[in-house]
Amino acid sequence: MRSSRLLAASALVALAISATTGAATAGAVGIGTASPTPTGTATTAPSATATAPGTTAPTSTAPTLKPIPKPTADNRCHGGVYQSSLLKVTGTGLYGTTLVKGGPATEITMTWENDSGVDLPVVHNSLYVTDEFDYDGGRPVEWSTGFFDVQLNTGDGWKPAQLNDRSLRVPDFKLAKGAKLTYKVRIAATAKAPVGRYGANYEAGSDAFDNDKVPTPANNRPQACTQFLADHEGEFHVAEAGGTSSPAAVPAAAVSASPSAGPHLAETGASSNTLPIALGGAAVLAAGAGALFVLRRRKAGAHG
Repeated sequence: MRSSRLLAASALVALAISATTGAATAGAVGIGTASPTPTGTATTAPSATATAPGTTAPTSTAPTLKPIPKPTADNRCHGGVYQSSLLKVTGTGLYGTTLVKGGPATEITMTWENDSGVDLPVVHNSLYVTDEFDYDGGRPVEWSTGFFDVQLNTGDGWKPAQLNDRSLRVPDFKLAKGAKLTYKVRIAATAKAPVGRYGANYEAGSDAFDNDKVPTPANNRPQACTQFLADHEGEFHVAEAGGTSSPAAVPAAAVSASPSAGPHLAETGASSNTLPIALGGAAVLAAGAGALFVLRRRKAGAHG
């Protein structure tokens, strides 16, 4: 009798361990894994249909969905850094208008919304301004940071800002999931600014996350990462004081708020898997925004 009780207790322990292991394995499966059958769900009664002698009853096996491989320090982002549009931006002002040399400033307002499903602890952002010779592939203008007077408002009032070459580097910000943030820039053309057509691109991008750290990765490629990116771009004009140009005479600007697609160069490093990796800070983001803006403008010109 005692032996029977010991055998029964051992069987219960084995079943408990088996159930715990199964639950842990199911919980560890990543995106795209089928959910386990809920407790209490009725199981299908065995079929009463007889199987002919010498034949094997057909079986139905559900396909096995492989989870996204968990990254290590050695393989992080080797599958590329892909950009997601779940950091959204809306903007108003500046684009499609004319700045008069020595005249009043015009505002550009950008509001970002974090729809990524995760907190973004670091978002790099910058404004890139350039002239028609730059993005049309003509002769380069001897650029001067004195072409424009710039002010920045990150939520605590207007403060003087300074272009570094063609870029305005802005302090990083953080954005909790579901949160919104608005930045404003005032830009005025000085008497030194050449008359003509200009373009600007305000871009914001998070650090890169391992795909298994975000609910909606940009892709499921092995060891790939996801970066949340948004940019707001368009064109404006600079005119002489007392000139004939007016905002009404300027064609409507092509304003874009969509991130560039495709992979970026994979990032490597030994940073923690629970944290995003840096993509080089605002300086790299500014350079990328400029290159992206010039590329888009030249592509548009090639089709025109």
